Amino acid sequence: MHFELSDDLADLQSRLLTFVEDEIDPITADDDPESPSQELRREIARRSDAAGFYRLAVPVSDGGLGAGPRIITAAHEALALSGNPFASRVLGSGPGLMRLADNAAQRDELYRPVVRGERTAAFAFTEALRPDGTRQPTQAVRATVGDGSDGFLVTGTKGFVTGGSTSDWLVVVANVPEEGTALLVVDRDAEGVSEGELGASIDGSTHSPFNFESVEVPASRLLGNVGDGLPRALQNIDRMRLSVAADCIGWSRWVNRTTLERIEGPHRSGQSLAEQQQVQAIFADMVADTFSARTALYQAAEAREADEPTAGTQVAAAKWLASECLHRTVDRAIQLHGAQSLLRGHPLERLYRTSRSLRIAEGPTELLRLTVTRHVRQNGASAL
Repeated sequence: MHFELSDDLADLQSRLLTFVEDEIDPITADDDPESPSQELRREIARRSDAAGFYRLAVPVSDGGLGAGPRIITAAHEALALSGNPFASRVLGSGPGLMRLADNAAQRDELYRPVVRGERTAAFAFTEALRPDGTRQPTQAVRATVGDGSDGFLVTGTKGFVTGGSTSDWLVVVANVPEEGTALLVVDRDAEGVSEGELGASIDGSTHSPFNFESVEVPASRLLGNVGDGLPRALQNIDRMRLSVAADCIGWSRWVNRTTLERIEGPHRSGQSLAEQQQVQAIFADMVADTFSARTALYQAAEAREADEPTAGTQVAAAKWLASECLHRTVDRAIQLHGAQSLLRGHPLERLYRTSRSLRIAEGPTELLRLTVTRHVRQNGASAL
């Protein structure tokens, strides 16, 4: 019960699944997916690059394949569908916010090192909570810095900076008084930057708070223009939401396939679980849930590819539907697999923790629902 992808997307998914089976499965069988070694990460990247997948999101002008949203979506879905938790590392991150580097100096210093995988940058977006429960926007005040050049003094605290503890740079969203928001690239080890206690989420990912005390940032580290920092940051989140949604759908399909094998297999009752109507109903919910969320995913990917005005809303809906679908699907699968799937390290136990995290990551479900409602209220019945 699924719709057929176009030939190019179906071919890409087939090649990715074969690559993971032949190249990634053999070297990751005995490793912990929540703490992969640096050597393993590099080996996966090396093999992926040799096979022509690692630079899928990198522009053609920089030696990549320049894939758009629909291809990236199909790739993420296929890698999750493989069932290998290391498979997500097959795709390089692409330039991310560094794509905003708009002059030769920035492209040499910031953009190309990220594209080549020589440097990494973490996104410092979320303001940390103060003791009274409020959030104080990080400020960037124009000032003379370093050798007397123009720049900014950054002061504030960011929370939940994913990957910040191992990154080279922090791309900080900061408010420039009376001008608007800006995206500033800050050296993680710059004077005035301090990292708080590293926190580990239930899904195994790590996040750090960072404090900035009058950190000097030269104007050459400004991405884009002052005033468009927040819109640009939200566009980046939009791309991340689409990829997360694709991951969720791929994992949901993998769970459905694994569960089908389980319920069709032998059971102590003498007949397979699939013969029981109650089990059939639960499994049907899993399949239909995944089918509907997958349909929304690819419609959103097509809208983003065409840069339609409603693309942001469609992506928000797709991420919300896909992450909730994955959580329900894994939960139902655990019921059908039984107590064994509750043991630490079981694929469904790990995926249950991941699915719970993704209902919040890149925008919690409740926030994304507001995005959809706001769009409908602005456009009336024609949006329904």
